[in-house]
Formats: sequence, C-alpha cells, structure tokens
Amino acid sequence: MTTFVFMYKLSFFSALLGSIMFLSSCEDETAPAVAYLEVTELLVAAKSNEGTSSAKLNTIWVEQNGQQIGAFSPPCRIPVYAGENQSLRFIPGIALNGVYSQRNQYEMLAPIEKNWTLNEGSTRVLSPEVLTFEYNPTYTVMVIEDFDGIGLNYNKTVQSDTNLLITSDTSEVFYHPGEMPNKSGKFVLPPVTLGEFKTLQAFELPKYGANVWLEVNYKTDVALTFGITANEVLQSAKTPVVTLFPNDQWNKVYINLVTEVSGYPNAIDYNLFFGSINTTDDTATVLIDNIKLLY
Repeated sequence: MTTFVFMYKLSFFSALLGSIMFLSSCEDETAPAVAYLEVTELLVAAKSNEGTSSAKLNTIWVEQNGQQIGAFSPPCRIPVYAGENQSLRFIPGIALNGVYSQRNQYEMLAPIEKNWTLNEGSTRVLSPEVLTFEYNPTYTVMVIEDFDGIGLNYNKTVQSDTNLLITSDTSEVFYHPGEMPNKSGKFVLPPVTLGEFKTLQAFELPKYGANVWLEVNYKTDVALTFGITANEVLQSAKTPVVTLFPNDQWNKVYINLVTEVSGYPNAIDYNLFFGSINTTDDTATVLIDNIKLLY
C-alpha cells in the first residue's frame, strides 16, 4: 500500500494559467468558467466500536471529474471548474507523525464523493457536516486503550519507575463533545525517572509496505515516545518510531508504523509501547487517551 506524500501543489491556478496561455492564441476559444468551494473544518464520525471521533485533519485533497485540483489547508477557498453535474472527490489529510510540513492523504478514512452543479462565479459553502469523514471499511480499526473500561491493556516494563493510572479529574481528562465517560491515562514522573508501558497483547500486523497507523490523543510535560517491539522466534527488537514534544494542550497525532513493522519481516507479532524520561528537577505529568491501531 502506498503512503501518499503531500503534493504541493497540483494547483488549479497553474492549470487555469496554462489554459489561458494556450487559449489566448485561439480566437474561437474562451477561458474555463470558475466556481469556488469554501471549506472551514474537517470532521470525523466514528462508529460506536471505533472509539473517539476526535480528529486533527489539516489538509483536503480535491479531485474533479477524475482530475486532481490540488491540496488545501482549511479554512480555505478552493477554485474549481464551473458546470453541470460536476463529480467531486474529497480526500482527508493529516500531519505525518505530528510533523506539519509532512502531510499525507489518510486512507484510513474513506473519501467523500459529491455530484453538484456549480454555477460560474458562485461559492458553495461546505459545512463541517458535509465534510465529516468515516473510517474506511476496507481497513481494521482497533481501540487499544480508551481508559474508560475496567483494567488496562498496558503493563509497565521492568525499566519503568512509575505506574500507568486512570484519571477522571476534570482538569486533566481529554474531552470530545458528546463522548462519555471522560477518563484518560496518566503517569507521573518525579525528577530523573522513567515511565514506560507496553501492550499486554501482541498484534499480528501486515508487512511488506502495508500501512499501519496509530492514533493517539496526548498532553505531556516531557517528550513522549511511541514505538513497537517486534517479536521473532528467538528474540524481540524494540524500535522507537516517533518522539513528541511537550505541549500544554491536548493534541492528536497520527503515527505511521509501516517502516518499523515491515522492517522486521520475520516477526511473528508486535507489541506497542510508549514512554517518557524526566531529566528535569521538577515532577512531570503525561496524559494520554484514545489509542487506536489501524491497518
């Protein structure tokens, strides 16, 4: 499965400019008529067994009548061709591993397709309800831990100096409108300590370049690392994937595991882990929620 790289910019403006330059030499031709789409926000609607609907979609790719128009960051005003029965396809995008400059089409969400008549010079405002994406039924969505049940699906490792807890403190928990109950994971790190936690379950994951994603909500005082442990017959190999910077507000990250999973073709299965090291003289708190595995 191909990981899509953010394509700057197969711009409608370039196509339009080319058309105008070509048509300027043809007296019988006119420039194509233009309409506009106004996009404010991209949302997700998860089913009950797919966990939270929280999302951080920062890019939308637009195709019209099978032709790519471009990639745009909401809020935005998108120029498209005017005309009757225009076929439009909207593909959501995310920041790969939390890096804003590395934006990918996110195939775990199904594209939205519409057929509209677009009058020349008109602007069609696309409400968030129109651009609410659902998870693609082609792929598996596993809620690894939402911290709302009894017990935990993570154990602390032998290196860990602290325990993973469940908090319901309203000043700490992650909140998404309409979702209950509101509980989150938490671990506290005294000065110069380590917290590390690994899934109880090992997962059989697709290899050979197939995309595997991890979705997580987090808020942390110190750097937070996510990774995998590949379990082979005679050994296990622990590989960090991404380290996230501290942040004082809840954030959402989409972590791609394809390189690390496919890098161990002889692995029987894989565990997921996350952890932090506090090297400061102050106590640090790490909050985490809604860990999903998608492939």
